[in-house]
Amino acid sequence: MSVTRDEARSMLAALARGRTRWLAETVPQLRAEGVWLTGSLASGTADEWSDVDIIVVGGERVLDHPLLTLTMPGNGPVGGGYVGAMYDVGAMYEVGPLPLWVDWYWWPSGAPLPRASRLVAGAGGAGNLDLSETLDLLGRGSPGPAPDPDVFALAMLPLAAKHIARGDLDKAAAMASMLNAPSDVGVGAQLSAVLSRIEGHPTATTAVRRHLDVARALTDPHRWDNPAGERRQGSD
Repeated sequence: MSVTRDEARSMLAALARGRTRWLAETVPQLRAEGVWLTGSLASGTADEWSDVDIIVVGGERVLDHPLLTLTMPGNGPVGGGYVGAMYDVGAMYEVGPLPLWVDWYWWPSGAPLPRASRLVAGAGGAGNLDLSETLDLLGRGSPGPAPDPDVFALAMLPLAAKHIARGDLDKAAAMASMLNAPSDVGVGAQLSAVLSRIEGHPTATTAVRRHLDVARALTDPHRWDNPAGERRQGSD
């Protein structure tokens, strides 16, 4: 669909409102020793594009009806786990059509937590290492079966589009390459090409397509349509 710049700004602001409401309603339902936010929402550097990174210590695995899930045990700690989940917060709260991505980390009781994490329920204290360093210290879960390629692509495409909108074409191009996108078109077109190959998951596919449309509407056309590293002459 064609999205104007004003419509895109409105949808992105609605996504941020949906994210806030989702957290406000979800966290009290989690039965756990502690619930923490990590990443940009914890550090105060989040913007309207930001996903949710949530750590549930010693608690139940409650996902609450996502559009799709991506289970990757190697992204979480031994004795815990990791699942990425896409939520249709627009349908939940009638705030807009964009999907919300949540990185769920289930954490073993008594294990050190990443620094710069923020406690939002329960009790506990943050550690001295960042998330990746803490996972290396604890040991990561054993890798499971390779995820379904279409589910993996639907999870990665909004993240790549977000990188383009933020101005990081190299990171977006690396993700597009990982998804076997064609390399002879601009980075934004690469993401659209990957999306066009996906079969099934119609609701998630529609939500991701809207996410790409919004990112494109809010991105300089040259940045969206040209390969990573290529800059317009005279620009800074």
